Order: sequence, then structure tokens, then C-alpha cells
Amino acid sequence: MSIYVVGSSKNLFLECDDIREKFIVDAKHEGDNIDHLNPWYCELTGLYYLWKNSTSKFVGLEHYRRFFASPTKTKQRMTKAEAENILKDHDIITCTFRHPKGMCGYKWFFVDHRGDDIDAFIDILDEKFNGMGQRFKAYACERELVQCNMFISTRPILNEYCEWLFPKLQVYDNFIGLTGANGRIDGYLAEHIFGFWIRERGLRNYTATKVEVHYLPVSGAKA
Repeated sequence: MSIYVVGSSKNLFLECDDIREKFIVDAKHEGDNIDHLNPWYCELTGLYYLWKNSTSKFVGLEHYRRFFASPTKTKQRMTKAEAENILKDHDIITCTFRHPKGMCGYKWFFVDHRGDDIDAFIDILDEKFNGMGQRFKAYACERELVQCNMFISTRPILNEYCEWLFPKLQVYDNFIGLTGANGRIDGYLAEHIFGFWIRERGLRNYTATKVEVHYLPVSGAKA
């Protein structure tokens, strides 16, 4: 099992264990990578590298201060054995976020002054990908969504998702143009479309009841 714990060179990481390793998104990496896209892709830089360079049967992505918690032990990370046991009856482990009443993922983009970005993405999905945009918008308008680009799953599911996701982001990038004004946008879009893909694909999703967040000091940047 290989779980990439993603963060930047300015972040302080929790100590990793035998199934987790740091992935510094703003570092240079050997092999197939999208390091140059990190200002827009964020943790997807790690997702892409995991897809192209890891050969592990079970794979996952966590954040430098946010991780899947053990279902049985307080303040402990989910272990390899626990994750593999869950994946006997489920296809993927994710976490969810519930917006306050009156809010949803779609509205959040407008609150964050990114409404034009998600509307352009929806239009591209409609035009280029078989009318998918309106179905995605309906999902994004729900209060509770799969969030954080965090998961634990199997190699075939990772392959399938990445083969589905990255071409759509590339079409979007070519259309909208990546500039200093729309940093992190691909990471945000992926964070919202991940759960949509899981639903469309009909995967057996295990929503982790606990995701631990440890607020560590951060050098030179907000957490």
C-alpha cells in the first residue's frame, strides 16, 4: 500500500508510517510528472505522480495535516490492515464535507469569486463530454459532497479515475488559460467532481466517519 501525504515545502508534516510517504508538491520530481502545473493543480500533482510512478496494489492520498482515522483507535491513523479490510466490501474510502444550510459546492465557487471558472467548466463538460455538465452541476448543488481529493482505493480504480479526470482538466486549461489570477482552480474543480465520478461510476463508497485534522505550525504560509 502506498499513500502519498501531500503538502508544500513550507508545511510541517506529521511523521509518516510504513504505508505513508511525503510528497512535496512544489519540489522537482523524477519520472513522469506535472510539476509545472502545481500552482493550479495542488494535490493533483501528487495524484498524477502516484498514478504514473507507483506500482502498489492499494493506493491513496492524504494531506500533510489531515488523514483517515482508525475506525477503532482514538487519534490514530487508519492502518493498512484496516483499509484493506474495508476495501473487501467497498471500492473506495473517501471523506465528505457538509456545507451549511443554504450553501453547496456550486455556490462556494461564487463566494470564493470563482463562479466564472466553474460555469466555464460546466459548459465544457456539456459541449465536449456528452452533456455531462448539467449532471455535474446538479451534484455540486448538493450540500454534502466528497471533498479534499483524499481517498484510499485500488490501483485499477486509481487508473480509471485519472484517465477520466486529467483529459477533462486539460481541455479546460486550454480553454480558460492558466494565469496567476486562477491559481489552484484545477484542484478545486477536481475536489468537487471526484464524488460525482464515484456516483456516476456506481462505486461502493465507504465514507470515513472520522478524518483527523492536526493543526501544525506552518512556516511562511497559511495552513
